[in-house]
Amino acid sequence: MTDFLARLTELATTGGLDALRYNASLPELAARYGDPWDGGRIHRTSRWPHGFGWGDVQTVFCHCRRLQSLSLPVWHGELELPLAGGGLRTLDTHVTESALVAALTAAGCGWETVTYENLPDQRTLEVTVAEEIRVAFVLTDREDRDAPPLDDWVLNKALLWGYDHTDCPEPDRGLPDDGWGAAPN
Repeated sequence: MTDFLARLTELATTGGLDALRYNASLPELAARYGDPWDGGRIHRTSRWPHGFGWGDVQTVFCHCRRLQSLSLPVWHGELELPLAGGGLRTLDTHVTESALVAALTAAGCGWETVTYENLPDQRTLEVTVAEEIRVAFVLTDREDRDAPPLDDWVLNKALLWGYDHTDCPEPDRGLPDDGWGAAPN
């Protein structure tokens, strides 16, 4: 099993990659991995939720500074993941559907296959990690748009998100900007 395939299996079974997991604290992640890059607002009229990232890991945080989702864009063929203490590690991200299915099966992980009529060249393996946490592995039938269809589909991206975020406190409007370009409101 490749190192990246092991990381995908970790994501599917635990709902996270090391400390990058649903509901993780932005200040704690910044202390572990260094300051994130600022991905900007998600909505035009509100600063929160707000996008941040480390390496190629794209994240979205709620105004309470808890991670709501993350995305791993693996179609490039490699991915930079953050290391504790700073720095990045580059992994080869070429994973076929058969290899992913074998790894998930070996880990005792179940999934649902989701397809869409308007996207016949794409399907998603969706894993329920916990009642409110999902991981999705989006597969495509070709390496790129101009390539012919493959017999063994390839991973295009991996996603983590949560459905329930009910214990979110209101932001303390007396706090200054948190240093990541995202004021409390």
